[in-house]
Amino acid sequence: MLQQRLSVLEWPNDAGKLIPENGLLVIALRTSPNMQRAEARQLVRVAVQEVLALLLHCDVNEIDLLSQAGQAVKLLNKNHNIGLSISHEVGLSLVAINMSGSVGIDLMVINSVPDDAELRTLAIEYLGVNIAERILNGPIQAHKEAFAMAWTEFEASLKAKGEALIEWSAARDEKLESLNVCSLVLDNGYVAAIAY
Repeated sequence: MLQQRLSVLEWPNDAGKLIPENGLLVIALRTSPNMQRAEARQLVRVAVQEVLALLLHCDVNEIDLLSQAGQAVKLLNKNHNIGLSISHEVGLSLVAINMSGSVGIDLMVINSVPDDAELRTLAIEYLGVNIAERILNGPIQAHKEAFAMAWTEFEASLKAKGEALIEWSAARDEKLESLNVCSLVLDNGYVAAIAY
């Protein structure tokens, strides 16, 4: 897995900066902490249509999205192979756009990470013993952030491959190792990753 940094653009404030980096674009939408998830989803879908209209130089009404429960949002356009992925947390939603293929994004609030006992169990079961040891061998005050970063990389990779959440296995890791994974620079206690 390749590690690199990728910019995150605030929508709609950074609308004039919509230039994909290596075909990738990540948009952040701030939401009210008490906004219902359904409302945040609708807000994000409108933003995705607006962003894609700007990128594709067309009217927003020409951007048709397919949205089904449990599935990634898809652009219904046979002329483009644009991948979309969305992740929500309280107060923030992220959208990843890959202009030439599949993509996955995941977002987590560091404070939502469980204590070390549960963190260890989750890490071993889903991330594997090696990653669990790497997380827990670091300074204790860094455990939650290290877990959040590893978890978001894992979830983003699963989304990019269209896979459901599954426990660790060598075969699963082999499926995911061909992906490029980028950490995202965020503030206010959020951690995120994109995989493509």
